[in-house]
Amino acid sequence: MPEAQGLTMEALRARIHAAGVTIAEHRLGMVQKLLGDVLAPLYTLDARTIKTVEPAVTFAPAQEVHEE
Repeated sequence: MPEAQGLTMEALRARIHAAGVTIAEHRLGMVQKLLGDVLAPLYTLDARTIKTVEPAVTFAPAQEVHEE
C-alpha cells in the first residue's frame, strides 16, 4: 500500500505507541501492509452517507452510600 493512500509510517508508529505495544523495527513494513489492507475498506467508506443514531446505552454515575 503506498504511503500516500493510507497509513504512513509515522501514523503507524503513533498507533503502536497509543496501543502500548512493542514491535521490532524490521517488522514495521509488514505491519504497515497488514494494517493498511485491513483498514482499506474503511478508507473508501463515505461516513456522510451513514445515518447516525443516538447511543442505546446511557451511563449514570454510581450513587454514594453514606453510612452514619
